[in-house]
Amino acid sequence: MKHKKIISVVTLLVGLAGFWYLASEPEPQLAIAPAEVLALPTVKDVTTTTSVNKIKPKDVSEVEIIPESISESFSLLAKAYASELSQPSYSVPLTAEDTHLLNPNNYLPQAVMLEGGSASIVLPKYRFSYPEPVVVKLLVDGMQVTKAKVTLLSEQGAGGDALAKEEMQTTDGDWTAQLKPKEEWDGPLEVRLSFSAKGKQQTLSTGIEYSYPTATITGVGDMSAEGSDMLIPVSIEVKKAGYYRLRANLYRENEQPVALLTSSKKLAEGSTSMELKAYKGVLSNHSGPFTLTTFVLERRPAVPGELTRYGNSEKPSFELGDFAVEQLSDEPWQPDEQELQRLEFLKQMAGE
Repeated sequence: MKHKKIISVVTLLVGLAGFWYLASEPEPQLAIAPAEVLALPTVKDVTTTTSVNKIKPKDVSEVEIIPESISESFSLLAKAYASELSQPSYSVPLTAEDTHLLNPNNYLPQAVMLEGGSASIVLPKYRFSYPEPVVVKLLVDGMQVTKAKVTLLSEQGAGGDALAKEEMQTTDGDWTAQLKPKEEWDGPLEVRLSFSAKGKQQTLSTGIEYSYPTATITGVGDMSAEGSDMLIPVSIEVKKAGYYRLRANLYRENEQPVALLTSSKKLAEGSTSMELKAYKGVLSNHSGPFTLTTFVLERRPAVPGELTRYGNSEKPSFELGDFAVEQLSDEPWQPDEQELQRLEFLKQMAGE
């Protein structure tokens, strides 16, 4: 019993340090609303009342394997954090393999196995902005569907009232419906799809985000140099003041990804701007031409319980043109004092 208590204390200390280390950092690589969305629809069979539930991780009642020492665990944390500090978090290099960062609003359908076949909901993306319609498709395999309809419901409050309903139309075996948007659609919504197959009524459901844009990206300005950073001003028309985070992907010619750029700023209502910075280390001496695309503009919650709101962009991408990367200085990037303090803490806990 005493040995188990020691193990628990050790694990708790390491866990708290790891949580503190991760929670203290900005999140350029993790989206804000889902980075890449894996669709996990639920399914109900009215006749057999079967259902598919999300898989939950098994409860861990006892720690079976622990590090050789606390210092070893903190040493691993320190090395990982030091590696992150080798480059600025506002300019993270990208490769073609970083699909979840290159397509942060991607929706991945998940086929649900049913008696005699499978079915899945297909959406063009996960997050929508007014006045975008919601186009829903039903894909089935091994079954003959005779009738299908889609219903949109709010996931907030008691729910139950349908925001929209539409009978699905079929063309060459594909079932499709388009839900016309309304201004009151806001927050997390449920897409519920019902269809008849093999004499049974089946129901699939999945979630999306829909919002009235709180701000709109209207354009980009001329690039300029500041030390080792290439600066990109982004013009924004703000409808609702608040603390915003902007993320966008920088590409060079031939659609080669360069970096994920991130910036945060408190914005007032009206015409304003935010500034994205690309560190020289990620530009690899490429002068361009550059393109800025894949925008994610978030209005962060001001109080606990408030939902994250989203903005949009007038255009999916903006051409930036060429830039003389050689005019940027070669000075190495330096972490700020707070980041260095975190690293020093981890090293001290590791006994280094």
